[in-house]
Amino acid sequence: PPPPQRVREPDPEPDPLPGDELPLEVERPVPGSLLLDIREPGEFASGVAEGAMLLPMDLVPHHLADLPRDRPITVYCAAGARSFGVATWLRDMGFPQAVSLAGGIGVFPAIDHPMRLPARAGMRVEVPATATASGVTVGVPTVGEIIEAFPDHLDVLVRDGAGFCVRVEVR
Repeated sequence: PPPPQRVREPDPEPDPLPGDELPLEVERPVPGSLLLDIREPGEFASGVAEGAMLLPMDLVPHHLADLPRDRPITVYCAAGARSFGVATWLRDMGFPQAVSLAGGIGVFPAIDHPMRLPARAGMRVEVPATATASGVTVGVPTVGEIIEAFPDHLDVLVRDGAGFCVRVEVR
């Protein structure tokens, strides 16, 4: 007689991701989540939640590869309407732990979450001794005025020891 055939048991259902049970809208950021600020650049002047990724709503579809699938994403905007739509869409795109922050940016001061103002031309900043001017380290901490802000550094105008204005790069 032929040997008995082994019947393969079906694979068990995968365990749900921890975020599968997260509500779509939350009153405060999910602990350990990526904070995703989807406001437009002109809205950043009012401040940004410390640690947030700045990604205007229209650019989200182009940056899905930059978003984590292994941890929650707390999406926020000015008041919560746009973030609700984006969080819903992200869930449809395979980000089951995306949530919308009800109340938007205004929630952060209320929960004592640190805020930062974006660097912009004309602001005065502290310049560390490690800043460089034409490849040479400044060597002494000072204060200067931002000339231009870039994603990876600031160009700042400072006065050197002789009183001349020097453009330095601060990273």
